[in-house]
Amino acid sequence: MSANHTETMLKTLKEYSACEILLTFKHDDGTSLFSICYQKNRYQITFSESLIIETYNDIEFTISAIDKALQ
Repeated sequence: MSANHTETMLKTLKEYSACEILLTFKHDDGTSLFSICYQKNRYQITFSESLIIETYNDIEFTISAIDKALQ
């Protein structure tokens, strides 16, 4: 997925922050890697296996974290 597409998705989460939108990234076999939501003016990445939650205030740092998680 391109960085532009990821940025668009994250901006959409922020724009519709009053809604409960959750983006889920999955392995090729369909199992969940992590999910992202926008709550309390922050992006929250929840890793499916560990249930660790990372929060980011900035869209650029969020994109970097997504790229790192996908490698």
